[in-house]
Parts: sequence; structure tokens; C-alpha cells
Amino acid sequence: MTKPVQLYAWHFMSYPYLPKDFDEKYDTAWITVPNELYDREQSNGLLNEYIDQLAYADTIGFDGMVLNEHHQNIYGLMPSPNLLAAALTQKTKHGKIVVLGNLLPLHGNPLRVAEEYAMLDNMSGGRVVAGLAPGGGQETFNYNTPAAFQREQFWEAVDLIQQAWTRKGPFAFEGKHYPLRYVNPWPQPTQRPHPPIWVPGARSPDTMQQVAKRGFSYFLSSRVTGGEVAKVRTTFDSVLRQHGSKYDPFKMGMLMSVHVGETDEKAQAESHEGVWYFLKYCLKGHLRSEKGRSMTMGAGIPNMDPRGFRQILEHSKPGGAMLGDVKDWPELLKTQSIIVGSPDTVYKQIMGIIEQAQAGTLLIQFHMGNMPDAIARNSMRLFATEVAPRLRKDSAELFAKNYPELEAVPA
Repeated sequence: MTKPVQLYAWHFMSYPYLPKDFDEKYDTAWITVPNELYDREQSNGLLNEYIDQLAYADTIGFDGMVLNEHHQNIYGLMPSPNLLAAALTQKTKHGKIVVLGNLLPLHGNPLRVAEEYAMLDNMSGGRVVAGLAPGGGQETFNYNTPAAFQREQFWEAVDLIQQAWTRKGPFAFEGKHYPLRYVNPWPQPTQRPHPPIWVPGARSPDTMQQVAKRGFSYFLSSRVTGGEVAKVRTTFDSVLRQHGSKYDPFKMGMLMSVHVGETDEKAQAESHEGVWYFLKYCLKGHLRSEKGRSMTMGAGIPNMDPRGFRQILEHSKPGGAMLGDVKDWPELLKTQSIIVGSPDTVYKQIMGIIEQAQAGTLLIQFHMGNMPDAIARNSMRLFATEVAPRLRKDSAELFAKNYPELEAVPA
């Protein structure tokens, strides 16, 4: 039987207690937003609440839970996602624990990342997915990392980590950025030959080439529609064929945000405050041009290959509207970046995206902005019970038809 679409609950762990006048007083929620706005009393227990939401996803049948790494912003309170992953190893039993991913140029010696992932894989019984990423432009600001050779540094670090999990040690690693006399990590990962490696990207040609060459999975981290994902899929398939492989749905995944309510009207009403907090506050300085300044593109030389930067320049419109600039529900829902509605509405929209994109892994954000815990959990429950079964059934049939070679792979 062909494997159906894999459904993961992704949590960004945003800061939900900004003052009402935040939009008027502050021009960004990233990097320079004053940490005096962090209310220690209100935030007591907040990360535990977020961890418990992800653990809840495990109990209701999601295929896994997703964490990521962000620094110095209100968008995501996860400067060290491996700490949260360690908590999830003790609170969950079934789903994959995905860290997407550790930002390698910020971590000093990447051997430490290899060791931590190996520990997590042991603690979880072999459920870890090792996400590896270079970091965005904001990390160039946050950690003062040299953007000019950040990508070269990243891929060397990736190779060191993979070798640390697969080569007999001790061995010497003669790297330009990480020359090591002894590579001999204990413990080794539970999974063989190593945990799955996922690399997020924003349509960079170089990232696709490097991922394809190494046989990893590629995850589209930009918020785009199914049609745009289809274009990326076509490009990635061409790159895979250059390296003796070809595309199937489980070599690429995509990010989306979802809220499910009993009806379309109720879904919009109960999620309104959380969604708009996310759009107007969390995305300010990132995916919002109105009333703010961008803080997520590194200064000077961008930390991307020249072809990727050229694509951005060719397709971007300075000052143009972005996701955080939407004015109302009709405009937002048209983008398909945030899907809100009844189980039927959400199923139809996501299945339409799967048909267009042919992506087999969906990383779904349920908690947005300052959304209350009960509302986020109810959305997750409705998705798991009334949307996911249909998506799994219909996607398995779709993938069996379009990718018959997958029938030979155990589901």
C-alpha cells in the first residue's frame, strides 16, 4: 500500500502578551524589539503549555511534531529547540520529533549538534528527524555571523555531522572551517544509517542541488500557494534527475497554517484574534511591509548563492504587499497561506493543494499568535478526527496513481 500524506503539527511558540499599543510604538518584532516587553510573570509556564500542545498532537494521531530555531524575536521562543525536543522524548510515544532545524553556523562546532541529535534519537527510541539549516538573514544580525561564507560553512558542517553518524571513529575531518583531529561521538544514533535529514529552503537553486546530491529531503519554508509549490516541485525533480534520482512526494514537504472550527463562520470568529496577532505582530519586520522595517534579510552580502539572490531581486517588489499586510478574511483566505474553516472546507482546500503540489509531507501550524490553548487544541482535534482520515485515504490513492513505484515501498 502506498504511504499517505504525512501530517505533522508544527509549533512556532510565539510570545502572546504584547501590549495593545505595540503596533504604534515598535517597528519590528524581530532582533531589536526590546526584551523589556517580555513579561516574566505572565510567561511563567508558557513553554510548558506549548510543549503539552505538541504532546497532545501525538495522542490524537499526528505523524509527528515539529520544532524550529529562532533567536531574539516574538515570532518564536525557541532559541534552543533541542531542549524542547528532549522534553518531547519523555512526553510522547509515537510520532516523529522533528527539529527543523539546528542553525549550524550559529552552533560553533557542529560535532556538538551531531552528539545532541544522537542523544535525542536514543531518548526517543529512534523517532528523531534531524533538520539542518544555515539560518536566515536575521541570524546574520543576531549572532554577527559572516554571511559571505555562511553557506559554505553550513554544507561542510552537514557533511561532518553525517560522517560522524556513519563512519567508524575515531577519524580525522580535514575541513576548511571545522578541522578536527578526532571525530568519535558517543552515543551513536539509534536509527541506521542515521536519522532522516531534512533541509528547509526558500527556492534557492543551490540548496536544491546540495540536497539532491546528498539524498536528503527538501522542505519549502516559504509560505506559497499550491501552484507555486508545483513549480518548485518541477524544478526539484529536474535537479534530482541530474543526480540520478527522481521526485516522489516524500522528498519534499511544505509549511501551512490551519484552523478548523465546527463551521466556517465559527472558525473565523474563534481564530480571529490569534490569526491577526500573528499577522500584524509576529510577522512585523519579516513578512509585513506596512508600518515597519524588514529585519530578516542580512546586511551586506546575503547568505545565499548568487542565483538565489538574483531570483529574489527579479521577483520581488520593494514595498509590495506581503502576507502580514492582508486587510480582511477574503484577502487572507485567497492566499491559502492560512486555511481557516469547517472540516469540509479545510479538507477540500488542503486536498486541492496536495493535488497541485504533489507534496507528501505537510508541516501544519495550528497555534497562531496569542491563540488560547483550548481553541488551538479543539482545532487540532477536529483536524485529526474529521480532516486527516480523508486526506490520508485520498492522498494514498493519488500517490499510488501518480507514483506507482511507491507501491513497492512499505507504508
